[in-house]
Amino acid sequence: MLPARLIACVFLCLCLPGLRGNSFFAMDTGISGEPAAVAEALDTLGYDGLGGSGQEVSPLRDELGNRGLRLWNVYLTLDFAAGTPALTPELQKLIADLKGRDATLWIAIRKVTGGDGAAVAGLREIAGHAEPAGVGLSLYPHTDFWLERFSDAARVATALDRKGVGITFNLCHWLKVEGDVDPIPAIARESARLQFVTVNGADGGDTQAMGWDRLIRPLGQGTYDTAKFVRRLQEEAKWHGPVGLQAYGVPGDKRENLRRSMAAWREMNGLLDGKVLCGYQGWFRCGDDGSNNGWHHYAVNGKFEPGYSHIEMWPDMSELAPGERHATAFRHADGSVAEVFSSMHPDTTRRHFRWMREHGIDGAFLQRFATNTRDPRFRDPMDQVLSHVRDSAKAEGREWALMYDLSGLKAEDFSRVIEDWQRLKAGGDAAYLKYRHKPLVTLWGLGFNDRPASLKEWELLIRFFKGEGMAVMLGVPCYWRTLERDSIGDAKLHELCALADIISPWTVGRFGTPQDAAARQKPLLEPDLAWCRERGLGYLPVIFPGFSWQNLERSRGREARFDAIPRLGGGFLWSQAIAARRAGGRAIYVAMFDEMDEGTAIFKTTGNPPVGASRFLVEPGLKPDHYLWLTGEIGKMLRGEIPVTAEKPAR
Repeated sequence: MLPARLIACVFLCLCLPGLRGNSFFAMDTGISGEPAAVAEALDTLGYDGLGGSGQEVSPLRDELGNRGLRLWNVYLTLDFAAGTPALTPELQKLIADLKGRDATLWIAIRKVTGGDGAAVAGLREIAGHAEPAGVGLSLYPHTDFWLERFSDAARVATALDRKGVGITFNLCHWLKVEGDVDPIPAIARESARLQFVTVNGADGGDTQAMGWDRLIRPLGQGTYDTAKFVRRLQEEAKWHGPVGLQAYGVPGDKRENLRRSMAAWREMNGLLDGKVLCGYQGWFRCGDDGSNNGWHHYAVNGKFEPGYSHIEMWPDMSELAPGERHATAFRHADGSVAEVFSSMHPDTTRRHFRWMREHGIDGAFLQRFATNTRDPRFRDPMDQVLSHVRDSAKAEGREWALMYDLSGLKAEDFSRVIEDWQRLKAGGDAAYLKYRHKPLVTLWGLGFNDRPASLKEWELLIRFFKGEGMAVMLGVPCYWRTLERDSIGDAKLHELCALADIISPWTVGRFGTPQDAAARQKPLLEPDLAWCRERGLGYLPVIFPGFSWQNLERSRGREARFDAIPRLGGGFLWSQAIAARRAGGRAIYVAMFDEMDEGTAIFKTTGNPPVGASRFLVEPGLKPDHYLWLTGEIGKMLRGEIPVTAEKPAR
């Protein structure tokens, strides 16, 4: 059990709820072309769909739907006159095409003859036909139109007083009509009727005198602080609904503009989207590295020699300096001494993070095992590795975060995690990974059926970190949502998951072929993502390059098949990444960077390992950095820089 003073601390802390993510769609002012090409571009770049226009929407609607995207709304410019029917045959057909699609008519009102009464009557006529079809109406303020101001839209919607009729806030039109004045109070007042917000880059200042070339720019450009507007929109106005990207008249390549705007959106929201991160064990020790841990994670029963190996792959040592090399009793085929590295050496850690930078890997989760946080023999070396990781991430422009692994931790020892965190004071440096602008910590091991559940202790721990102002990611079983197979069957698990910010299911060893990976998309990944999105949670799928632990299992007195899950030259890793992306995943966690024990490492390993009684994985013809390169390509795929295709990239 947690000590009483820590329990009190947990409940005295203010546990702020995690921010829900706004869906982000592109308006068709920023993209054009054949429906299939438009849908492909939006899917590849990571948008949640499109805000369209015009009367013929069926082909675009279908192409978007085929990719799991949404046609959020259809823009119309309408005129109203007293005594003139508003519901035209064209509108009736459009409503029929949108029926049951959870779409909205985006209505800009250009001219009205007869004042508010005529506008309200016309809109009521349209709404009466649209509502039974499940199609909404949203009033779209537009400069120089009859419905010009946000307050105009609110006034007309109030007069209509229909559940399916709401309003849209357009940043560019606000700046043009109202000037560079704070819109958040007005938005907050009308939050009950608000259906959409549109944003873009813009300049600040005398915005009423500016042209559209300065008021509509790619997101992230211009002197107006759109990032601050979005943050206040979420935190002060409590708006978590869909946001559209306005791109009317923006010059240049449309796809590149969309890519840059998406990158800016991710940054201003503090999302992990577009990032590929990896686990970093940092647990390898050598007998002469000063750690006093012996050949930790290399040796079996104190021996590291042929026939006694804890690792399944051999590190490539060709780039390491003499001071980073440690001789072993193993020999290569030519008789030369086989060498390994120690995670204790700062230059080695720096080199690993340099490899991440060179191959486009965004950062790493440093594994920290809670069972070792009180014993100085193991804690002090872990602290040194943490220091090296922090310094290396900063120096190489990468990010890092702590991942506490609670495996083997007894319920009465959960307080160790809190004590360790308070002692380390981690999370404050510039290179520390953040999610929605909060430092991210991972608590790994919740809900697995091979250990005591300790759900009460888990809840206190989650609430503690939330109260500390942290974002929390939970490492959970592969089948956490269905409460079967590797998961406990207690529905309380779902309650604890809902307290977190990100869910990351552990999949290593749960399947073994590219076909298995593809087959998981519909029954597993998509429902997982839907569960998280409904609760405003992030989702970070885990992928792994392959699996083999024959040497490790022999150290435990058990036999295991060598190369149990073949890597297939990266085909297995790529197939998982594609399945995750097609399911809607926007970021990926690769397990692991340096895990040689279970054959899941992606860092540089050699094709010329030692020979003898211990067997090591080799893939002939591959360069030592092949999996670093492929992981970088996965990052490009997530960001829309290369296509989302089943065939892995050629080097």
